[in-house]
Order: sequence, then structure tokens, then C-alpha cells
Amino acid sequence: MNASRDEIAGKPWSEDEVSAVVKSYFRMLALEKAGTLYNKSENRRRLMEVVSRSEGSIERKLQNVSAVLDVLGAQWINGYKPLAHYQDALVEAVARTVAREPRLLDPGSVGTPLPTAESAILVPAPALRDPDETLTPAIQRLVGKFDPAERDARNRDLGKAGEHFVVEFERDRLRRAGRDDLAEDVRWVSDLDGDGFGYDVRSFEPDGQERLLEIKTTCGHERTAFWLTRREIDVASENTGTYRIRRVFHFRNRAQMFEVAPPLEEPLLLTASAFLAALR
Repeated sequence: MNASRDEIAGKPWSEDEVSAVVKSYFRMLALEKAGTLYNKSENRRRLMEVVSRSEGSIERKLQNVSAVLDVLGAQWINGYKPLAHYQDALVEAVARTVAREPRLLDPGSVGTPLPTAESAILVPAPALRDPDETLTPAIQRLVGKFDPAERDARNRDLGKAGEHFVVEFERDRLRRAGRDDLAEDVRWVSDLDGDGFGYDVRSFEPDGQERLLEIKTTCGHERTAFWLTRREIDVASENTGTYRIRRVFHFRNRAQMFEVAPPLEEPLLLTASAFLAALR
């Protein structure tokens, strides 16, 4: 006889139960990325038949999967807000799944429209802290294997989408401030003039002050690491009054952004991780 949900409550989740939830989660996520409607409640009820857990317990476990994906810099299911304090077995189940099919970490094409309030999207930068403080050894291994900063840097479509997002945001911000003239002058430099300038977008403050914006986009959370080039660091140091890194995060989950101003060594932990080599 199967144990009742009351008898199971409080007992650790088995590997089979965790695997069933992870499999169901990625099936729903694929539908969401494709813009296909599906029923979250019906999915939870089906899972209840497989794992014999309460609907609330299953919902929290699905939120745990979102939390793992958030740390991985990946899109998660809207409606299942990341919930931390997940077990290592869940991390390992996600690792096995994405190892078999790495494209599961690729962002979809369906995003969220801009909020009506500027303050809802342009938020303060998070406080400086050690990024490994809250990561368990299991999640650190997972992040090391599927490096979100490296994946974001390679994803040119994500980068371009983030830049376009910021360009439209800047134009809208200036129009709201009554500066249609400046809105017209916002320039998507990396798209129109090419890479190599050390910034992507030339914008303005409502008072007319120039802003040189380098856009860094991720589907992960606000603390997801990102790459900077030597050129970007040099241009930042040469233009401390006008240069800003605009960090866009949760790009496919109601995107938000914050700014990082030079000197970059103060708000950022900069780690040299590559060397240019030439024969003597």
C-alpha cells in the first residue's frame, strides 16, 4: 500500500521524486520559452500522483528548481519565483538533465514588456559581497561546469536583445522627462558603428549630460558574474564621469537593471582570468 501524504510529509525527497519534479519543470519551461500556454495547476496535480506529496510541497520544490537555474544564469518559469535552501539531490538532478541537453539553459524568445514605472526596472545596485558566501559546494561545482558568465558572453543574440532593451528604455525614459530631442539622439553604437568603442549605447541624462553605457545582460540574478574586456575597463577609467555599466538581469523574467560607475575596482570584484601569449 502506498504511504499517505501525511505519512510522507517531513521525510526527505527520494532521488526518483526529485527527478520527476525536475523532468516536469523542464517540460513546462520548454513550453513557456516557446510561448505555448499550459496549466501549472494541472501539472502539479499530475505530479501529486507520481510523488505522493502535497501540492504546496511540490510547488516549493518547483521553486527550488527555479532557484538553481537562477544561480546558473538561466531563464526560469514565471510564477515559480526562485526559493533557496534546496537539497544537493536537486542540484545533482538539474546537473544531470542539463548535461544531457545543454540547450535547456538557452533563453527563450518570449520576454516581458517594460513596466510602466521607471523605478520598477532601474533599481539600486546590490551591496558588494563575496559571491561564494551563500553557494554550497554542490552549486559551486554546477556553476563551474556551466559557467553563466562564459555562456552569456558567447550568446550574441542575448547580448543584442539586452542592448535593444536598454536603447528602448533610454528613449522612453527621456521622453517621459520631456526630452524628445535627447531621445532621438540615443545611439545604439555597437549595432550602428561596430564593436570596439568600449561601450554599446550613447545616451543622456534629462539635463543633457552624456552617458556611455556598456550593456551586460543575463537571464540570471543580479549577482551573476560577467566578463569585461580590457578595452571596456580602459574606456571606463578614461571617462569616469560619463561611463556606466548597465547590468540587465532576469532578462526573460521581468527584466530589471542597475548601474555600475567607475572606478570599477570599488563596486566590482575584478579577477584576471586570461593572459595574452606571444612567442618571444
